[in-house]
Amino acid sequence: MNNFTENTQPTSSSIYENLLSQFNYAPLTILYEYIKSLDTQDYTQVLKALMEKARQNDDVNRQLQTWEQESVRPNRSRFLVKLINHTEQALEVGENNLNLSANEQAFMNILPWDIQALKFDFFYSRPLGSRSQDIFKRFIIFGDQALGFRFDFGLRVNTSFGVISPTLTPVRTNKVASIGTTAIKCVTRIIHSSNEEPYGFTVEITLS
Repeated sequence: MNNFTENTQPTSSSIYENLLSQFNYAPLTILYEYIKSLDTQDYTQVLKALMEKARQNDDVNRQLQTWEQESVRPNRSRFLVKLINHTEQALEVGENNLNLSANEQAFMNILPWDIQALKFDFFYSRPLGSRSQDIFKRFIIFGDQALGFRFDFGLRVNTSFGVISPTLTPVRTNKVASIGTTAIKCVTRIIHSSNEEPYGFTVEITLS
């Protein structure tokens, strides 16, 4: 989050342009849409809302970093998600193959303009000398047939056998696709990955 004090005073008609230039957790066009959704002309309230979202983004980044650095249980591959919703839409967890409890499912529901971090530890088993295999392959749907998206993710370890020792190549899957009659823009990218077994990784999903 950029440094910005609450006693900063507007000095021109470009009040919001000057204000938004102090924040870099989202593109300028998204920040404009966010302050429009606040439905207020109160400069102080807009500033507080922007600062709160910037703090939320910082908190999520710190949480992800902590999870990436902490020790993982034996035989587990850690998969992390940073989910950024740059829209006014709320999306509930739908069909999935994660065996989520009711509380877990409720926790993962996406709120309007939300930023959240998710953590999954999947069983990792690759016996010595084993061939290429899928470690985990999962999907989850957020929303419904009217407005929603599907997220597919997984980890496969390909094995090529050399003269001395096998070479392992992790293949990470992360795909998002709008599935509703009303399209939603969704993109994903890998933002962190481990080069060593069990090949944990972190992805970022952005809705706009």
